[in-house]
Amino acid sequence: MDVRHERTGWRCEAISRRHREWGWNCPAVDLDFVVAEYNHGQPVALVEYKDKHAQKPNLDHPTYNALTALADGYKKGAIPFFIATYCPENWWFIVSPVNDCAVKYYSHVAGKKISEQRFVKSLYLLRSKVLAACDIAVINKLNKKTLDTAPK
Repeated sequence: MDVRHERTGWRCEAISRRHREWGWNCPAVDLDFVVAEYNHGQPVALVEYKDKHAQKPNLDHPTYNALTALADGYKKGAIPFFIATYCPENWWFIVSPVNDCAVKYYSHVAGKKISEQRFVKSLYLLRSKVLAACDIAVINKLNKKTLDTAPK
């Protein structure tokens, strides 16, 4: 089954620009790429994906407080909220947990460079405790190295 591709190459640029005209007391932030990872219509994690060159976020900013409140306030129990910094040249990730639920889930790899295989496997395991053979086949096709060969 194919995954739906990005259709336009940009995400809601017009509303982002327009929102800036709504005044100082209507705060919002244009995050890099925030997604709700879900399973059967139920959220399993809130993730902000950031390129490795992005500025380090200030987790004390009201924006992150609001997103943490969303993740912590889910009616069926808190879900992990974390920042996943990635390297698009080699597809490695660094997970930075934001809320307690994410700290608990990612404590063994928090702040460490991990392979795409390991990161994606963690997303699958958020959804299901046991991986199906088709899931393992997809994961095994992904990058398993954490080398950064991009120019410094």
